[in-house]
Amino acid sequence: MKMKLKYGIRTGLAAVAAAVAVIGCTDTWDEHYDAGASLGGSTGATLWANLQQDESLRPFATVLDSCGYAPILNGSQVFSVWAPQITEQEAAEWIAAYRASRANDEENPALHEFIRNHIALFNHQVSELTDDTVRVMNGKRMALTPTSFGGQNLVGERMPSANGVLYKIAGTVPFDPNIWEQVRRESTGGDDGLDSVEAFFRRWAYEVLDEGASVPGGIEDGKTVYLDSVMVSYNTFFNSYGQIESEDSLYWLLAPTNSEWKKLVERNRRFFSYHADRLDEGDSLLDVYSKLMVLESSFFNVRYQPGRNWNPENPDSICSTMYSRYSPGYNCFERPFDAGGVLYGLTPKECSNGRLYKTAEWNVPLEKSSFMETVKVEAENDRYIEYVNQTDNNTVTATPMTAAPAYARYVSGGAYLRVADTKTGFGRRAQIIIKLPNNLSGCPYDIKVVFASPLVAGESYLEDAMLNRRVTASLNYYQSTAEGSGFKANGDNLCTNMEVNAMVMDTVTVAEGFNARVSGYSGQGFPVCAYGEQEPRVQLTLQGISNNPPAGYASELLIDCVLFVPRPDLIVEDDN
Repeated sequence: MKMKLKYGIRTGLAAVAAAVAVIGCTDTWDEHYDAGASLGGSTGATLWANLQQDESLRPFATVLDSCGYAPILNGSQVFSVWAPQITEQEAAEWIAAYRASRANDEENPALHEFIRNHIALFNHQVSELTDDTVRVMNGKRMALTPTSFGGQNLVGERMPSANGVLYKIAGTVPFDPNIWEQVRRESTGGDDGLDSVEAFFRRWAYEVLDEGASVPGGIEDGKTVYLDSVMVSYNTFFNSYGQIESEDSLYWLLAPTNSEWKKLVERNRRFFSYHADRLDEGDSLLDVYSKLMVLESSFFNVRYQPGRNWNPENPDSICSTMYSRYSPGYNCFERPFDAGGVLYGLTPKECSNGRLYKTAEWNVPLEKSSFMETVKVEAENDRYIEYVNQTDNNTVTATPMTAAPAYARYVSGGAYLRVADTKTGFGRRAQIIIKLPNNLSGCPYDIKVVFASPLVAGESYLEDAMLNRRVTASLNYYQSTAEGSGFKANGDNLCTNMEVNAMVMDTVTVAEGFNARVSGYSGQGFPVCAYGEQEPRVQLTLQGISNNPPAGYASELLIDCVLFVPRPDLIVEDDN
């Protein structure tokens, strides 16, 4: 990294030296940019004074004056101004736009899209070798060459001024919106707008003063007063999911129209029915999560896609910013432009920092959402373990066991739990309760238990591994969101004496597509959501067979982990 930086500095110095050498021996260049040659101004006058000397720039000056920029360009702060030649009608339209929305400077089109699109801080000089990028006051980057600025031709010569330099250009430099700015432009109301997406993004925004870009006007009561306060929006949502407001980024954003947003949020509400004991917080979580579930897979960082040869024109797959290689089944989409793909049939709006894809038909599968990610509970994690009371207390033991190094890779987390009852008798059995966190409401679940083989402790346990196990499972859960309701009085039986092969790491599905069996509940999955809560609201009870097992069986249970798998594919859409 140091070598690259050193090389970059040397290269930059060499370019400057070359530029100075060329300029120093090029009389025609000096003559072309002779101060005051065509703008009719004075090097001792301010930018504002010099602007008014050129009749062709009077309409632009009128806009500046009406929008409060006359004192700014008449002060001591140094600027470069590329003044466009516009008509009186254009000037009147910009002034009307300014007055219509002057409450919010950053989103005032006259300020943000026009005036600040043509002004940069500091003195930017032009030479025959200029091939530069200038950051103007609205954050946009403009190409600057010896003959053009932002694609518009330079007219005449520069006008050095007391507080900067003034250039004249042939016409207005078009404002190139970034993705966030384009979302705001698309918020036009009606079914086809993006007002709903914009409103959700704004929930996470706050503004701070950009002192470097603002124009100070003096000190009052010990504090700096600014003639032009440039406010910068920071959005914690963008910081986490994708900086679509940054000119230095490169993203694609998939955004549903207002009509589609309404349908998607309503669909997602079923998954976040919190218990009444969460009070108003439960309603807030329902609202946020049902909307976040729509947009969590909508941000795609074009610069950071898996694979070496990612082709943006026809990618084999595209992964959202929420993708993790540790959970490859979520937030990644195959053949996005093919029929049924997440971007199929959509025409993007090209933006300064990427693309905006607006859609009235959402093709993001529910099962690809990280909210639908399988929850794994390690059996050796005592946070999620409870003992089942026996006739005599403290006879059930749950002992964390570590797999032998040679077999650790076969065991989740390299450890498992040995559950046994130390007291013998036909009524005795190994049993344990495992709490299952983060369940959604209204979604069926597969519940799987991974049992460890005694062989993971070493080959000397072969004789023990030849003894099979049997498991009986039942499920208990919160039966209603209503105040005062709690766990179901009698758990639902899931399976009885299901065979477990102890010679292998055996995954046993104890429930497939489970739906709650509660009187008065006609929905799917569980009545109560526990997503993000500290205490789980679902409990799985596992029992072995009698402590006097039949020949060929052992009574203990060796539990590696429990998998809690949402099944959105089993949801009946018209189910209430």
